[in-house]
Amino acid sequence: MADQSLDIDALIQALQNNPEARQRLLAALLPQEFLALPFQVAQVARTVAEHNERIERLERVVQQLADTVAQLVGVVQGIVQELAELRETVNGLIRGQEELRETVNGLIRGQEELRASVAELRETVNGLIRGQEELRASVAELRETMEGLAKAVERLIEWQVLAEQRFQRIEDRLGQLIGWRLEEEYAKHAYAYFGTYLRKIRRADMEEIFEKATQKLSITEVKDLSRADLILKGQLRFADQREVYLVMEVAATLDVNDVTRASRRADLLSRAGFPCIPVVGGEKMAPAVEDSARELDVAIALDGGLMGWEAAFQKRLRMTS
Repeated sequence: MADQSLDIDALIQALQNNPEARQRLLAALLPQEFLALPFQVAQVARTVAEHNERIERLERVVQQLADTVAQLVGVVQGIVQELAELRETVNGLIRGQEELRETVNGLIRGQEELRASVAELRETVNGLIRGQEELRASVAELRETMEGLAKAVERLIEWQVLAEQRFQRIEDRLGQLIGWRLEEEYAKHAYAYFGTYLRKIRRADMEEIFEKATQKLSITEVKDLSRADLILKGQLRFADQREVYLVMEVAATLDVNDVTRASRRADLLSRAGFPCIPVVGGEKMAPAVEDSARELDVAIALDGGLMGWEAAFQKRLRMTS
């Protein structure tokens, strides 16, 4: 038995080392179909592998087709949406077309009415043209009339200028006459205005005033002082009973300039050495005169009364006492 086991082992070793002998032994021991089985199995394996590869390719193609179908579904949905919007747009266009048709019909009717209006306007324009011709004739006549009126107005303006000049001269003369009359009235009726505060009232001696004034004032100031409308003097009834002077500016209607002149000339007379009070007198006064007189310490003799004497006395005579 031991020798047989060694022979078998040696045989197996020999077959392993000799493939050709191994094939010949298999061909002798096994049927032909069994020997072809490994080749068939290998072929089947290759076929299965090829089928698997084809299946994989088919799966990829199917996936691509699925993706494509999904994209197509999205595209189709977009197309459906666009079709719906397009349907709305078409409906809107249809409605717009109907409205446009109505508008066109209205324009046609308006055009017909416009034609009628143009015809009426043409008649009106023709009438205006005829009226314009008549107006030109009227304007020509009016121009001649206006030229005559212009010449007449020029003559009237010349007469008006002459009349205004004459009235101004008359007014100036009248103002002078009223001023002279008022000066005489204040001089003659001085006691009616100032008798409460002064006695022995009379016109001032102008020669005496000029003698002193020329020693203390400039020539211009002396000339200004000499233009005062009226200078009176009198003795105070109360206090120290000294002699004082009144520098007066007189006008029918007093204004601020009269107040300013009276104040300025009273200042000049005071500088020349004569204690004095400025006074303005007239028949009426402008609204600003009273405030100006109060500011410059000037008394106002008006309508038989005397305003601002106390204030002027306190400011003017107390400062020079």
